[in-house]
Amino acid sequence: MSADPSPSRCAGPWEGRSSRGRAAARARSRHDQLERRASWPHHGRVLISMQQLLDRRRHPRTRADELARLRARYRAQPSPRACSEEAQRLAKELRRLRRAMADALSRLEVQACRGCARNHPLPEGRWPGGHCCGGKTLSIFSPEEVAALRLGGTRTRDWKPPTSDHAGCVFRGPRGCSLAPEDRPSICLRYVCLELRHELKEGGDWAELSRLAAELRDTDAALRRSLLD
Repeated sequence: MSADPSPSRCAGPWEGRSSRGRAAARARSRHDQLERRASWPHHGRVLISMQQLLDRRRHPRTRADELARLRARYRAQPSPRACSEEAQRLAKELRRLRRAMADALSRLEVQACRGCARNHPLPEGRWPGGHCCGGKTLSIFSPEEVAALRLGGTRTRDWKPPTSDHAGCVFRGPRGCSLAPEDRPSICLRYVCLELRHELKEGGDWAELSRLAAELRDTDAALRRSLLD
């Protein structure tokens, strides 16, 4: 039997660990089990939730199915009540920093993100901007990112996708990301491509954004350590 979690640990996929390697393996196993449940066969048929059926009516099937897998990943994470006060504090701080980073970029009215996907193949090239948003949803919303979002207060009902073609991440649309900055993975806010970095340096704004990105990265790393210790 697993030992009782200490006050600094989260219960659930993180508890009863004698080493980080074993904890990671158990967490991956739990995630995989929950993510597969949305598509388990039953007497030759596939059982899916009512939410997934509704999503299939509203969105391309690929988007609906990825949303179902993302919700399953969310449910696999420990709830805030199962985690330490320090982990909860760090998750709230991450939420604040995501908004601060988004607001800083908005004030600067950067142009690099508006045309970076032009002339690229699909799915990245479906719209002129947001090349980095053309990746796979579950790669962007990793288990660690989803754990931080859940702990910080994001709910699955906050994840509202756009009504458009599915081209990369399920929340990418012709006007950018459909999510509030607080409800996005931290990597989406702190990633700075070469084109954006060049624009920020040319405008003399790199120092402020670099500081925020570093603070976001360091806080995210501290939260991950808190969940594992």
